[in-house]
Amino acid sequence: MIRLGRAVAGLVAGSFLVVGCTGDDGANGAPGHDGKDGANAGKTDKWGVSESDPPGLVGRAVLPAATFAPGPPSGEITGGFWPSQPVQGFSSLVDLGDGSFYALVDNGFGGIENSADAMLRIYRVRPSYKTSSGGSGGVDVLSYIELRDPDKKVKFTIVNQFTSRRLLTGADFDPESLRVAADGTLWIGDEFGPFLLHFDSSGKLLDAPYSLPDFERPGQFVRSPQNPWLEEASAIRVMNAAKAHGRAHGVTKTPVFSPWHVHVVDADTTGNRGFNTQRDNFDKPNTPGANGNTGLQAANDEIVRLTKSPGSFPSIQAAGYPVVTWTVNDAPRMKEMLDLGVNGIISDRPDILYSTIAAYDANKDGKPGDLLDADGLIDRSKVDAQAHRGGRDLRPENTIPSYEVGLDNLISTLEMDCGLTADNVPVMYHDRDFRGSLPGEPKKSRRKGGAALPVHIKDVTLASIQDVSSPILNDGVIRTGTPQTNDPALSPVARAFWAQRHRGADEIYMMPSLAQVFEFVDFYVDYYKNGEGKSHADAAKRWKNAARIRFNIETKLDPRQPDTTKSPGEFVTAIAGLITERGLEDRADIQSFDFRTLLQVQERFPYIRTVYLFGDFSICPTGKDADGKSYCDDGTNFQPLDINAPVTESLSDANNTPWMAGMYWPYRRTTLDYAVRSQTSGGFEGLAVSPDGKKLYPLLEKPLTGAPAGQLLISEFDTATRSYTGTQFKYQYAERGESIGEFVLFADRKGIIIERDGTQGDVNGWKRLFQVELPAASGAAVIKTDLVNLNAIPDTLQLSAGTALAGDVGLGNPFSFPFQTIESVLVLGPRLLAVTNDNNYPGSIGRHKGLGLPDDNEFILVKLDHDLY
Repeated sequence: MIRLGRAVAGLVAGSFLVVGCTGDDGANGAPGHDGKDGANAGKTDKWGVSESDPPGLVGRAVLPAATFAPGPPSGEITGGFWPSQPVQGFSSLVDLGDGSFYALVDNGFGGIENSADAMLRIYRVRPSYKTSSGGSGGVDVLSYIELRDPDKKVKFTIVNQFTSRRLLTGADFDPESLRVAADGTLWIGDEFGPFLLHFDSSGKLLDAPYSLPDFERPGQFVRSPQNPWLEEASAIRVMNAAKAHGRAHGVTKTPVFSPWHVHVVDADTTGNRGFNTQRDNFDKPNTPGANGNTGLQAANDEIVRLTKSPGSFPSIQAAGYPVVTWTVNDAPRMKEMLDLGVNGIISDRPDILYSTIAAYDANKDGKPGDLLDADGLIDRSKVDAQAHRGGRDLRPENTIPSYEVGLDNLISTLEMDCGLTADNVPVMYHDRDFRGSLPGEPKKSRRKGGAALPVHIKDVTLASIQDVSSPILNDGVIRTGTPQTNDPALSPVARAFWAQRHRGADEIYMMPSLAQVFEFVDFYVDYYKNGEGKSHADAAKRWKNAARIRFNIETKLDPRQPDTTKSPGEFVTAIAGLITERGLEDRADIQSFDFRTLLQVQERFPYIRTVYLFGDFSICPTGKDADGKSYCDDGTNFQPLDINAPVTESLSDANNTPWMAGMYWPYRRTTLDYAVRSQTSGGFEGLAVSPDGKKLYPLLEKPLTGAPAGQLLISEFDTATRSYTGTQFKYQYAERGESIGEFVLFADRKGIIIERDGTQGDVNGWKRLFQVELPAASGAAVIKTDLVNLNAIPDTLQLSAGTALAGDVGLGNPFSFPFQTIESVLVLGPRLLAVTNDNNYPGSIGRHKGLGLPDDNEFILVKLDHDLY
């Protein structure tokens, strides 16, 4: 066992205010004696509680908030970023019978967004309670159990997806309750699912997580907004796994999350936003004759929540990921994206994008230009403006003139696509072949002189593409309804650049290599700084901007059709190698829908930032689009490998996407069809076990959507069959109750529940223990009796005296437990209870209000005035 040492209560001192417990003086009844006055008077039990102690606070020990254990760095998103793991956030206790407890950590730092680096553990702790008979008031942290999934029982994506141990974190599960079954295995109640999790005594997950059936809605499960089987909660999980993979290989740059713009919404927005144009019933029911029978489940256009109003669904920016959205071409939507707080926008119209950013009034003071720097250029620390394929609504895409028009419009990043030739040279082209990827799409290229085109880029060399007598050109005007033109007169820098290479004006739309694009940008700088363009009115802005321009380079390969391109490794070697050779590691990103490529970049070129593209462009099982036309896209990048395979919670390779390197995406399993009825932080907060260890009773923390106000569900789970029996009981809050904190049984059908409100640092808040009895009939209400007011505990023994810091709340007589998250209660004897708080380190401040310090983990013993059993 690992002994971490004693964390003494020296950080706590001062004057807290408190209020009393139920009843008056009486017997204790703690283990080791009969709990009656008389012959045993004055004796103490193993906790140090004396037979003669009066009801109320009879023991207290404090584990300081800043207590750490060995482990990886943690707290990055909280702003702490400590070098190891804090020993904090206890959400459940188990009495080990020797004076020590198992103490289950909560999910980490308070939410799925900030807890990806918080390891889920069960600590073994031994409080030395300060009692009337002595005790230091400190807590020994003796050892810990790491919760892990090496056998891959979890099918959805976890943070440590790509490791062998697969240690679990607070962004994977939110463990709130712990019980030991008759066979010694561990059962944990989770809030994110909500799930029941089954571990062996070493912390290894034994089974796939058990979902709670929604017995009111046959065929459905009770789901929370963080449920990993929903699209709306999956982006954050995939990004967490990608980031963790990078960190394991020395990556320090946070990967970028890049979704299709129709997915990006404010959490307060509902319904169709009016920007959905995808042809396969993106946001509408699949009704034949109404929108075309695509054979696809309807999709939700609201799967990405941003920080501005994260609401109940996971917030991708709150998890630390920059969001650069694509492809936005109209000013109103651009402004809406800026209002939502995206970190960047990719657009076919760099002219509109720059003018929208320049006119944006971020601080609402009536003066535009808040996103520009002193030179009138876009401040990339505030927003990144990217020219899609160089600006394809103004010039033919991925050509030198298209990059020129992007630079002319003072864009901050050139976004571009790369194919890979037979001689492993990256060339600028969107598709895998020379005709475009979609049937009926206008051809994007031709060979000068009319010779036949080859099929795949991978089958020809760069020399063949740029053949002196018959180069392959991409000069057609193919973007109908846009101002796109291929007039060479509008691209003077491109003409000058190609002229140096002995090419004529009719060849400036020749397919360039990536190296030539880098060369062109240098040429552009010189052109406006020292050359022909130095007299241009915007010359200074243009060369200064181009000198710092960034490159966002996309790899174009399709895991559904691996024989049509070079391999991911070949792409990475060629593109990342060239970036490194040119010294552009801090100015170039590599992006892809194919995450296999990006993981290799992280492994082999950790100094180059990666960008994860997300989009739902699907293959239609019927072969028809919404207009009844023949249509088939490449499946980017949510759709399963087998487009007809049902996407269920029993995952196989066939019903998972081939694009995400094995990370799970629950394709079109959204809240449109799978109801979210469990509230955020409303899952399995309590978990009782029957005295014989055969039944578990998970208790939801908050009411389900549609349930009567204040009514919670207790469900019965059979540990032998590992299934829910269908028996359920109803628990009703008291008038001031807002959530529960724990549920334990101390006898057959008899137990205790913590009920609380959302206050902290308020001695008048609602923090209560109720004695409960489960009814005989399923569906009936739990019988409850007020037992202890945790904000009014008599401290006749003055155990909290002299321990306060300036401005502390709730110390003295009466003693108060004024924490928002009181999450552990145990029955140690007929009259003795143990209670502990969670602290969401360092987020909860309920005790040290005066100094604003994080809460410690406080272990208290409370003596009742009557026997429970």
